[in-house]
Amino acid sequence: MLDDRLLYATVLAEIGELYDAELEVASVLEQRPEDLQALDLLAKIKHMRGELSAAIACWAQIHAKSPQLDSALMRLSSMLQLARDTASGTGEFLVLGPYQLWRKPAAHLELEEVFRLFLGRNPDEAMERCDALSHKYRDKDAELFKLAVLAKAWIAELSGDPERARSILEELGAQRGFEADSDRIVALARIYERIGSPELLEKAVHIYQHFERRQPKVGVLGHLALLARRLGRTEDAERCEQRFTELFRRRMHRPSFEDAVLIASRRYVPLSKLARIRFWNENAPADETPRARAIDSALRGNRSTARELLEKSGEALDRKYLADLTALDGSLEKAVALYIECLETDSDDLRVVEWLLEHFEASGSTRVARYFRKPDAGEKALRLLESTLRSSPRRPSLWRELAALHRILGRREEAARCAERASSLEDAALRDRHEVGRVLADAVYRFTGKAKGLIHEVWAARRPAPSGRGGFLEEILGNLAPEMTQTVRNTFLSVREYARAKWPHLTRDIFDYNYTYKVTKEDEPSGGQSAGLPSALAFLSVFLNRPVPQDIASSGVLVADSHDVEVVRPVGDPEYKVRGAYNRNLTIVILPEGSRPDLEWNPLVPRAVCDEIVRYAATLDDAVVLTFGEDVWIA
Repeated sequence: MLDDRLLYATVLAEIGELYDAELEVASVLEQRPEDLQALDLLAKIKHMRGELSAAIACWAQIHAKSPQLDSALMRLSSMLQLARDTASGTGEFLVLGPYQLWRKPAAHLELEEVFRLFLGRNPDEAMERCDALSHKYRDKDAELFKLAVLAKAWIAELSGDPERARSILEELGAQRGFEADSDRIVALARIYERIGSPELLEKAVHIYQHFERRQPKVGVLGHLALLARRLGRTEDAERCEQRFTELFRRRMHRPSFEDAVLIASRRYVPLSKLARIRFWNENAPADETPRARAIDSALRGNRSTARELLEKSGEALDRKYLADLTALDGSLEKAVALYIECLETDSDDLRVVEWLLEHFEASGSTRVARYFRKPDAGEKALRLLESTLRSSPRRPSLWRELAALHRILGRREEAARCAERASSLEDAALRDRHEVGRVLADAVYRFTGKAKGLIHEVWAARRPAPSGRGGFLEEILGNLAPEMTQTVRNTFLSVREYARAKWPHLTRDIFDYNYTYKVTKEDEPSGGQSAGLPSALAFLSVFLNRPVPQDIASSGVLVADSHDVEVVRPVGDPEYKVRGAYNRNLTIVILPEGSRPDLEWNPLVPRAVCDEIVRYAATLDDAVVLTFGEDVWIA
């Protein structure tokens, strides 16, 4: 079943088996190439693996194929961005790639000019130009007429005059054909929320309820939860918040307890791996089959009940879970017998083969060796491992298990070669998890006005310098805007002095090296100052020769108050950055303390999710402790 495949892939991604998860999603997309849920899950998997270009390509397809609730605002936002970006936005053409240009429509250029006037601090003149454009297109093009009116309302809102924006939008609704226009209604709801009187908040509630009845969306439920809280309706707020949180987690492809039990009752997922998942709910599954009840009981710690339920069946899947329980209880040789029994009826189960070979590697079990020396069993296991390695050649566990199988079969040279490959890959994986100078930076990517949280890497490294000529940032690599290049240079000098003040005993050699800095995803320009905090942590990692955990991301503007005091200032779009970190399955995202009010209650990220992964830092000292641990000061 296709839906089961996606649920299975979601669980695999949650336990970190990204290669297998991607294969499952790919099989769905082969049959249903337009399946947006599958495409979004594939984007998540690519994001988690650091394949950012592939993830962005998937998100771009989803964005192009999905109906947007506020599409007009996104179009206007993209025009505002182009008007702000004079380097790429000026002129009649957009550069889409090497040797590829796109001519902007005349109306697009006219609206860009409106926003250029606004950015030049001439909002009244910009709104007059909107009036001229709306008059020009009134009888020619209803969509362009609407965009001109919405642009005028948005400029009024951005200029601090929400009442005028409200009047403009309500007048548009009085015109024929725009009474129920969704772009106008959503913009009006946003204005009602901003003005905030009880009467207008009630009107905003009715608007969002209208959209929620049509199709529940994360943002709609988020607004309803926030509005109910502002109106003092505690029970409604809690109910909406619960629905908002559940839908958010599902849209981010995070499995619930009942999801995991349901899919595990249909496809084998080892209990030891399921038990490591931090589930966001503990609801009992609707599936009342004995196997589902047994898995539910096992995950809740009631193994005796689980065993009783599983022993009543002779099906292969039940025997596998019975073997899991036996192994978890410590009866390993009894578990071996059960797993071998499972393979005799289902010889193609890679997970069972892997468990047995790992057990042989650890214990030298004669029973395991005797089983795989059977001609059919050994050759089948060999073909299974080798076919899996073709699609996942960087999985060290597969090479280690293949080495064990070759040893059982008496192929010493092959065993030694596979063991060496496994060891090299394990060392590389360990370096990836604890790399000096590599830090995850939380950023925002924009698709024609729509923001998307994205986790990328910043790297810092050093190399020996000639005597008396070290201590400098020699190279800045990547596609950085001039503003960000300057930010990186300032950050380097500030953090260098900060490190010397805080850890003089560890930074005596700081001037014996010169340093390099790089931002990944260089096919897209990186700008802004929010990379100040992750850049600081990358430089500190190198100065102290201390690795950075790869399940933590950060974002924040760094301001040097003095040589030993660094303040972390707020960043833009913190809610999207939290979404990006959660989509990437990170444990922690460090954001400035000043961003806390923006995240306390907002319609894009549930409070429960913020409480789960967001940690706040007012100073670099706070971020250092969150990243390196409390013992960093006594290192």
